[in-house]
Amino acid sequence: MGGLWWVVGFGCGGLVLLAVGLVVWLALLDRRKRKRVLEEGEHTTGWLVQANMDLFEEGVMDLPALVLISPDKEVMDDERFLSELADRIMELKGVKPDECDDEDEALVAKLMSDETYVEGKRDKLPKRFAKGRRVYLAHIFVYRDDLPGKRIKGRRIPCAVIWDDAGSLICTRPAGQKGRRREEDEDE
Repeated sequence: MGGLWWVVGFGCGGLVLLAVGLVVWLALLDRRKRKRVLEEGEHTTGWLVQANMDLFEEGVMDLPALVLISPDKEVMDDERFLSELADRIMELKGVKPDECDDEDEALVAKLMSDETYVEGKRDKLPKRFAKGRRVYLAHIFVYRDDLPGKRIKGRRIPCAVIWDDAGSLICTRPAGQKGRRREEDEDE
């Protein structure tokens, strides 16, 4: 019987070691993805639409949020437009798509109904809904160490995105990092 407990104990210890190893591996993978986005991606500003309430308080846990982003600098510089658009989107939270006035609002209401974080997910808003501008509702991962005071204090969130890699992580960046524009943007 004593041998059986040793095997069971070793088995449980092995599971703990396996779990710890998995956590370490996932952390290293996350670190690599983040490093790539910060080095290769465009440094821009996301306009906050929605975030976990814990991100507005001091804390240590990194959490996701929803932001508006655009590859077009003039859109990202239009604070009034982005503020109004974020407000319109939040008004559709909790609204059933079949209760909306038009199909564009129904699509956005559907996007807001699913709060599941999906790494790299960015949905282009319907052209009419975004007043003809190229704007995406994006899932962003918020690293608290990037935020002043380690919490969200306003609607503007410094972030990084690799536009040409649709599935890549979109994340916060340290606020002091200078912006990087894509090469094709510099030619325009």
